[in-house]
Amino acid sequence: MKILVIDDDKISLTSLGDTVSFLGYDPVLCGDAQEALKLCRDEYFPIIITDIRMPGMDGLELLKILKSSPDTARSDVIMITGHGDIDMAITALRLGAYDFLRKPLDAREFAAIIERSAEHQALKMENEELTQHFDQRIEEATESLKKDLDSAREILRRYTGVGNVVAVSDSMKKIIAEAKLYHTNPTVPVLIEGETGTGKEIVAKLIHYGETPNSSPFVDINCSAISANLFESELFGYEPGAFTGGSRKGSRGKLEAAGEGTVFLDEVGDIPLEMQPKMLRVLQERTFYPVGGVKKRDLKARIICATNQELKTMVEQGRFRRDLYHRLKIGYIYIPPLRERKEDIKALSVFILQREAARKKKAFKGVTPEALDLLVAQPWPGNVRELENAIERAVLIHNDSMLDVRHFDFLADNAGAQAGRIPRPISEEDVSDLPNNGFDLDKHLDDIAKEIVNKALKKFDGNKTKAAKYLGWDRNKIYRLLPQSKPSRN
Repeated sequence: MKILVIDDDKISLTSLGDTVSFLGYDPVLCGDAQEALKLCRDEYFPIIITDIRMPGMDGLELLKILKSSPDTARSDVIMITGHGDIDMAITALRLGAYDFLRKPLDAREFAAIIERSAEHQALKMENEELTQHFDQRIEEATESLKKDLDSAREILRRYTGVGNVVAVSDSMKKIIAEAKLYHTNPTVPVLIEGETGTGKEIVAKLIHYGETPNSSPFVDINCSAISANLFESELFGYEPGAFTGGSRKGSRGKLEAAGEGTVFLDEVGDIPLEMQPKMLRVLQERTFYPVGGVKKRDLKARIICATNQELKTMVEQGRFRRDLYHRLKIGYIYIPPLRERKEDIKALSVFILQREAARKKKAFKGVTPEALDLLVAQPWPGNVRELENAIERAVLIHNDSMLDVRHFDFLADNAGAQAGRIPRPISEEDVSDLPNNGFDLDKHLDDIAKEIVNKALKKFDGNKTKAAKYLGWDRNKIYRLLPQSKPSRN
């Protein structure tokens, strides 16, 4: 969808155009109102963004003309001014402007207005199609607007990190469903457990934002990074003169600063034992005292906690209070490690590649099947974070149309890499068409290895060199496993 952008300030015009382009739309830049009117005579622009104060014809006069013409009356006109003139804003809205923004623009607010306008235009065109039976060209334009709207929504989700949740496996689909449920119950504390790098903070943001990003605060606290003697003041704040070295004016704590948003306590297992009874009381009563204070403050924020430790074990060892543990676990989500949901790896890999290629302005368009098989075969002890790091490194170093096995040579052991190529990993699929006894995992390892070698030899018509290279083995290993295949010395 094309968006017409009008501003006499070249720097501001370029900045607006870049932002519109980043949101997935096609900006048409224009330096004055007269030129804009000429463009509108030749082409319809569903959304028009214009500065108010311009030499010659200003934005208000342009708005009057646009709204009086049948060709442009349907366009959504968004007015921008750097002067903060409320009277002028009211006048613009009365003349039919869709919305009004002040400079300097807030990126999230700007993106949200574009999204609403795109949705408004899509609905308007759908209504016209139903009531006036528009032709195929109108149907195609409506579909284009819908796609642009979906793109803008996806970009907004990625701003907050919510769009980073990829769910192919049943376990991740269940986690997303649970997160949406907890989103609608803000007074319920939620505990998220999982190994490092599984995406606990992203799931916490999904609980906070829901399906549509909102402007309420998301305040994250790394419990392991705060010393025990500062934990209480960091969380609850403190009154003036509460302790030596504190601010004379006192300070608000994170619970108060979050307002009606979310407080995310990462590594909650590291909360000092002496703080845990106070935290329990906060969760039960939804009130707290600042350090040195005598007046209670209401807790309005939701509490989400995460840990890579097993809190149940810590409770049994006496390192975490049992009553606090059960209070935190009213809402509970466990994120399995990536090795237990390998079906997510391919979709994650494609998603991460597209994101990193766009960020680094690289030519990558996709991932080859061989590279996807390689990534699926990796153990990924660092989970999604390690997978992200590996793909980001490959994209940083290389620039091709497709991400291939050779771009991941750093994943292989030095002994396993031959001529700069990573041997393709052997999977159950490789031997799935062996004789009827199938792939018996209980057989002796040598017997299994022999079956794999025979399969590889069959694949390469008995060529042992090619089979060895394919398996990533030394050719002598094949002779050792199948001595009858060793060439005669005579």
